[in-house]
Formats: sequence, C-alpha cells, structure tokens
Amino acid sequence: MRFVSKTMFEMILIIIGIILVSTTISLFQMKDFSLLTFGNNFVTITTDIISPQNLVYINPISDVERNLFPIILNAYFSSAQIFFLALIISLFISLSMIVLYFSASHRLKKSIERIGFIISSLPDIFLIVITQIFVVWFFKQTGILVFDFVATMDNHIVLVPAIILSVLPTFFFFSLMISILREEEGMAYVELAKSKGLKKYRILFIHMMRNILISLTTHGKHITWFMLSNLLVLEYLFNVFGVTSFLFSYNTSSIFTVTCILLFVPLFLILKTLQFTFSQKIGSELNL
Repeated sequence: MRFVSKTMFEMILIIIGIILVSTTISLFQMKDFSLLTFGNNFVTITTDIISPQNLVYINPISDVERNLFPIILNAYFSSAQIFFLALIISLFISLSMIVLYFSASHRLKKSIERIGFIISSLPDIFLIVITQIFVVWFFKQTGILVFDFVATMDNHIVLVPAIILSVLPTFFFFSLMISILREEEGMAYVELAKSKGLKKYRILFIHMMRNILISLTTHGKHITWFMLSNLLVLEYLFNVFGVTSFLFSYNTSSIFTVTCILLFVPLFLILKTLQFTFSQKIGSELNL
C-alpha cells in the first residue's frame, strides 16, 4: 500500500512537472513573462487535460480542424509498437550475444568488445541514412525493393524502424551484461557452484542470468529515455505517423502536455511495476 501511494504521488508530480514545462514554453511563444499570464496558461492547460475529449488540432497541410482523440491514440500505439518491438529485439540479441561471449576464447572476447564499442559509437541518424541509401542502391541495381523505408498513409512501417532503434540499446545491454558478468563470476555462489561440478552453462542460466536481468532493470530509466529520444528522430526521418507529429507539427501547449503524459506516464508505471516485482523477489528495495 505504501508503494502504491508513493508511486501515485510521484506520477502526480511528473504530470505537474510536464504542465509547468508546457506553461513555460507557451510564455516564450507569446513573449509575455508576467506571473498572471503564467497562472492563466497553467489553469488553461490543466483544464484541457482534465477534459481532453474537447481538445482539437488543425492539420497544417489541409488546414482542417479535428478532434485530438482518438487520432492521437493511433499515433501513440504506432510509436509504442516500434518502441517495444525494438526493446524485445535488443534484449533477445544482447542475451544471445552474452551466451556466445561466455563461451568464447579470451582473444575472441576482446574482438567482440571492440566491434561492440565501434557499433555503439555510431549515432542512430547515421544508421538510418546508411540503411536508406543501401535500399535505394540495391533497388537501382536489382529492381527489388527490400523493404519500404518511408511510411505513407496506406503503408505503415514498423519492423525497419524497430530494428534500427534496437541497434544501440543492444550494444548498451551487451556492454552492461559483460560488466555484470565479470562481477558475478567472482561471487561466492559461483565459486561454490563450480566446486560442486556444475557445468558453466547451468551456472549461467540458472544462477547468474537472474542477477544479470535484475541489474539490467536498474538501468531501465536510462535506456528508456535514451530510446525515446532516438524514437522521435526515427519517426521524423521515416515519416512515421507517431507521437512526433503531435510534438512538432501540432505543438500547442495543451497537445504537447497530453503527448508527453502519454509518453512518460505509462513507461513510468511499467518501470515501477518492474521495481515492485524484483523487489519482492530479492527481498530488498530496488530503486529505478
């Protein structure tokens, strides 16, 4: 009960913080910095998010006014598909890589670490541009379109943006797992398991992997915000109709607030749920 109350209090603080940021941004747009204007804007935005069914946006191309809901939910679920698919892909590949790394020779481990470092140093925008150039070049050479790299009204793309979004988190997870694995290898329970004659893969999957996954969860907040920032760039370059449209194209203060709440609050609740679950399993408080 105490955990639920604390989580609800933190969620309310997050929402108030988003409203304050939106109110401050609106002051810069109007170039009016009086406290009265700030208070009026704060009340207006708060009223709008209490009754979001009344919010409208104007399409900058057609100049047609439309209700914000449910269209923003379509954009949100499109972004959520890409985000969570990328997260699943990155976790699966990084876990597969750590198993290979665990069984590799010392020399091969060093090579894997170097390759991982180089790839993780590449910015997402570089990977996007290179992918698009390759698809165009391959299409010109063979006449075969490997995949659509720009979304249209009739063709929504999810897999390609998700794969590209997963690249950097994959190597972030992998590097983190290597550090955790090295720490775990020196633990007493690992030495005890080895002395009992347990095979190394049994030790890895049955004993070490649990602690590795729990340690990864403690970095959940960092990787979530990192992926969100890259997601916004990805959606813009791939022309995906996601939350980016409502942050940059229809950027009134109230719409900005609603979009940010849709982005941050569900992820915050997921992280808190993971925190509670793992805290129950390990018997001590886990902070995310």
